[in-house]
Amino acid sequence: MVGILDVGGGLRGNYVSGVIDYLLDNSVDIEYCLGVSAGSANLITYIAGQRGRLKRFYEEYSFEKEYMGIGNYLKKGMYINLDYIYSDITNSYGKNPLDFDAVEKSTKKFVVAVTDAETAEQKFFYKSDFAYNDFTLLKASCAIPVATRQPVSFKNGRYFDGGVSDPVPYKKAFEDGCDKLIICLTFPVNRKKSAFPKHLVNILLSQYPQIAKAVAASHTAYNKRIDEILRLEEQGKVLILSPEECFGIKTATREKTGLNKLYELGYKDAERIEEFLR
Repeated sequence: MVGILDVGGGLRGNYVSGVIDYLLDNSVDIEYCLGVSAGSANLITYIAGQRGRLKRFYEEYSFEKEYMGIGNYLKKGMYINLDYIYSDITNSYGKNPLDFDAVEKSTKKFVVAVTDAETAEQKFFYKSDFAYNDFTLLKASCAIPVATRQPVSFKNGRYFDGGVSDPVPYKKAFEDGCDKLIICLTFPVNRKKSAFPKHLVNILLSQYPQIAKAVAASHTAYNKRIDEILRLEEQGKVLILSPEECFGIKTATREKTGLNKLYELGYKDAERIEEFLR
């Protein structure tokens, strides 16, 4: 079984929207989809078969004040307004609705990673955990600690962003039966440095000490996974798709030229997939 893992990365995810549009344009069928953070939203759109839908999110809707900004954080406790994105826009009555019927009818396996707010352990949910006009699971997978003040409640649990516990959970895909895996990153393949001073993380996440610990060590976990998947790529088990550069785009950078360049690069890089699958 062939799988695809999208690790997310905020607005840098427009790189992967280019990959997904390439897959849809060329009828490339990937049987297993594992999404982390914004990667879960990307892949559910691939499963729905909605070409161009993601590009509108990244290059149009992200510039709306309701989408992200300090005003949202002050009012709702979310810098990135997950309710606006995954309810107001995504529901059947929204301006860019997900074709949920197509998702339900699809034979593709869909797995979504989240992080337990109390234990910082990674947990996985499945396509069957979604319901019509209820995309709470996407909100949970995308709830970045600090940027989202409180975890998202879902099925008797409370969850933060799926990448906090394991930023590249490729092992899950192989455990589920994949023998080849496409891994979509939104950074160039290199090592990360620590993003936040540990004492500041502890203060900002004092309610969730295990999450604070995981966030402080996230760069170490990411670097370890990069080393592992590079070895797997040498063995022919993994194809890593990642942008050579991000054109100045960071997690919350809204700049149309850079976003569009990321999309075009993702579309071009996706040409490597068909050779990998032969």
